Amino acid sequence: MAQCGFLFEACVDSLFSAIQAEKGGAGRLELCAALSQGGITPSYGMIKAVLDRVRIPVHVLIRPRAGDFCYTEDEIDVICEDIHMAGNLKVHGIAFGALTPDGDIDLQVMTRIISLCKRYELSMTFHRAFDATRNAEKSLQTLLELGVPRVLTSGQGETVTEGLPLLKVLVENSMQRISIMPGAGGITKDNAARIVSALDVTELHGSARSASDFGQSFVNETITLAMLGTATLMVADCEKVRAIVQACKEARHNYPA
Repeated sequence: MAQCGFLFEACVDSLFSAIQAEKGGAGRLELCAALSQGGITPSYGMIKAVLDRVRIPVHVLIRPRAGDFCYTEDEIDVICEDIHMAGNLKVHGIAFGALTPDGDIDLQVMTRIISLCKRYELSMTFHRAFDATRNAEKSLQTLLELGVPRVLTSGQGETVTEGLPLLKVLVENSMQRISIMPGAGGITKDNAARIVSALDVTELHGSARSASDFGQSFVNETITLAMLGTATLMVADCEKVRAIVQACKEARHNYPA
């Protein structure tokens, strides 16, 4: 839950990670599959299992494939079916984004998806497709006009720290009508506190992962098929989540009124 006006959204791709993130104090989950590929839509079984086991809000990533965010009509049909699935399972929201070939937000697709979200009373986050747009300030204005409540962004930097200059502009331009939620890989308790202090934001997104100490111990090093994945399974680290949440709560508490 949000404390001291702050909420940490943990990005997770397994039931184990979802449970650990909640234990660490995450206020919301973004549930996906294949986080190593940037995340894609999780399965029905994964969504249901997580909803059955955690009490914090669960937002589901709606992304039919890895790669860019310019979708064909067939892919949009898949996207809509996945939102129907998520809505019928009673998730709390979705993370989604669609762009045109020219790098603008796809108004036609977004209007269709927003209509579906309203049907199921789903909150929406425009995810890091935002960082692939050609004009961040124009894209923010588009999201404001669409009524999207939240945008996940690194400020178009490889890391949130690198994107801080643009993030400051976005926070100022948001006019408190849309939540700017910084997020990218590499969020730690140290840089999380700096980010929250620098931007005066109330939400932060990260995965807070560590290598697991379970799973297959034998590794056949002669096999490199992509389908086998890697020998190291990365999962949410309860203590890392807790440290990030605590650091950000303190940063929010110390922020001048």
